[in-house]
Amino acid sequence: MKNLLIPLLFICVLGSAQTRPIAIIGYHIGTVALGAIADAQFDEGNKNLAHMLHATEVVTLISGPFIFDVKRNEALAYILSYGFLRFSFFDSAYNLTRDLPILFNGSTSTYDRVMNTVPEHGRAFMKSWSLVVGVSIPIKYF
Repeated sequence: MKNLLIPLLFICVLGSAQTRPIAIIGYHIGTVALGAIADAQFDEGNKNLAHMLHATEVVTLISGPFIFDVKRNEALAYILSYGFLRFSFFDSAYNLTRDLPILFNGSTSTYDRVMNTVPEHGRAFMKSWSLVVGVSIPIKYF
């Protein structure tokens, strides 16, 4: 997954003029994966790599609206799309990086404790629904 991240972001930026919705979706997924990989590396003790990846994630998040020329009336759709895609992909990317089961949730954060009260099929349903909404927003508004 780590090896696909930079090419994915690069392709999304290059293709943004022709297929803006698809590029935005790919850019969001790549940014989410970047943050998840950074968190996983931090938790595995690779602090320097994690800090570099987190800094790259922040730059990527700040650059996105400028790269895709997001207008003021499109800003909410852009942010909501990112949020839904983050909910769909962050845990899975983190778990894949750490070699954990794909629907695994820890037990320390409030988010993890709440998600652990939901059965696995319910978590999969929520993340699938969030994926559909996160992909639909850019297709409709961009």
